[in-house]
Amino acid sequence: MKTQIMTHRGTQILELEVGLPNWAGELFKVYQEERMASLPANTIINTKRGTVGIKASEYPKSVRKLPSRLRISSARGTAIRSL
Repeated sequence: MKTQIMTHRGTQILELEVGLPNWAGELFKVYQEERMASLPANTIINTKRGTVGIKASEYPKSVRKLPSRLRISSARGTAIRSL
């Protein structure tokens, strides 16, 4: 994926090759699960500012919850519709 950055007061364009952004949302959850699966089971992961260590095999999986009822506000925020 290519990204263009304008430089020199907008007179030059610099093209950079960047990977897919995987730092938020569902894409990050998939990336995190793949990364945790690739670690050896006895690898210790430090959490809570380095005061607690958890083995990679015992690290909790992220749970994906879908909303049961989705609501949308309309009419300048005075009405709510359920989908």
